[in-house]
Amino acid sequence: MRLDMAGLGFRSALWRTIERARHDYPVLLGELRRQQWLPREEVEAVQRRRLIRLLQHAFENVPYYRAVLGSAGVVRGDGSVHLERFTEIEPLSRQVVIREGQNLWSRTASPRECHLNASGGSTGEPVRHLQDRVCREYGLAVKALFDEWTGYRVGRRQVRLWGSERDLGVANESLKRRVGRWLRSELWLNAFRMDETRMREYVRRINAFRPYQLLGYANSLYELATFVQREGLDVHAPGAVMSSAGTLFPHMRERIEGVFRAPVFNRYGSREVGDVACECERHRGLHVCTPTHLIEVLGPDGGPVGPGEVGEVVVTLLTNHAMPLIRYRIGDMAAWAEEECPCGRTWPLLREVAGRVTDVFYRADGGVVLPEAFIHLIGVVVRPRSIRQFQVVQRSYDQVVVRAVVWPEMASSFAEECEKIAWHVRHLMGPECRVEFEVVDELRPTPSGKFRYTVSEVAPSHV
Repeated sequence: MRLDMAGLGFRSALWRTIERARHDYPVLLGELRRQQWLPREEVEAVQRRRLIRLLQHAFENVPYYRAVLGSAGVVRGDGSVHLERFTEIEPLSRQVVIREGQNLWSRTASPRECHLNASGGSTGEPVRHLQDRVCREYGLAVKALFDEWTGYRVGRRQVRLWGSERDLGVANESLKRRVGRWLRSELWLNAFRMDETRMREYVRRINAFRPYQLLGYANSLYELATFVQREGLDVHAPGAVMSSAGTLFPHMRERIEGVFRAPVFNRYGSREVGDVACECERHRGLHVCTPTHLIEVLGPDGGPVGPGEVGEVVVTLLTNHAMPLIRYRIGDMAAWAEEECPCGRTWPLLREVAGRVTDVFYRADGGVVLPEAFIHLIGVVVRPRSIRQFQVVQRSYDQVVVRAVVWPEMASSFAEECEKIAWHVRHLMGPECRVEFEVVDELRPTPSGKFRYTVSEVAPSHV
């Protein structure tokens, strides 16, 4: 063990040396470590200064924002910024980003310093976005800080149960990529391929590798934990589990923590805006990284909702001047916490991220049913033993389809469980709702590897 730990120490020290030579993020990480404890008014002042610089830059250098910020009265011809009019800026939708294209790019963006990235396209056409070096370096720093909250440092063993082929690079993994993972002591497992044979192999590899941190998509972690519990397998208990890229529902957290015997930390972000928020060791909600992101949670009228109320998340990324995203409708629902976190960090707290906007079901009477209701219904209330995976799809106000992957040996009990599920769905959606069931061989994740438990094909009645 001593030789092994010495080897890990050498590898991590070598990796840190390489990173300090190639990147700025180690310095930015130190900055964020300090800022998380600043008095709220000081960290808000940092945020305000960065927002003013971003707005001035966008007005002067980005064609789209020259018109938008000027018409909203946020930035005037003399360069003065009027933050009291910030909410007059029309929120930026994915459709507008796709339509405007390079009109959202800064004329000062250097091709050598920028990288063209894209969202996973989980709700349709991928959104392409230009990111500059500063944005990427801050993104690495935020990710490293959130990892530190779990107790993880580079060099400690980490298993990544990940689902994006472009991140995995399994088709054409280079020597550079393999060496990087070796230096960082990382083991990557493909969440795109999780049949029973592979999950059994994943458990064997986790037990042999003995990671400090297990990182994965919420659904992938839950599916693996369910398999381990069902098969009665022994699995290594890491120091922490980091859930990312998907909604972590309470029953999922309970099972993952129970099976892996480790605390689960929930992290929230996207490719467009990077990591936004994460749980600390107190697990009272997700702290928003105030120096890098300005978050709004808005109701149907476009105004801010109160603490505890679920609304649409709108993000302003403060670190990317190559392609500013100002009041960007990221497509998620969330709620602010009603109390402050006792950890002492002054960054604001999201109580929960409730899922995608398109995951919300709408009733004909204008009522809204959040995805958690269906997850709780099927995963906790009914607890079907026959269903391995499920997805609930709203076709219309009075039609819901439950798609299910059924365990072969439990198929005989599926019909009885369907009756219970249908009764509860009608209780949520109304007595006239038709509930149909489809047995499928597989429910695939989105192109980015995320899994959607609920999908609504219905627009809200107020739109």
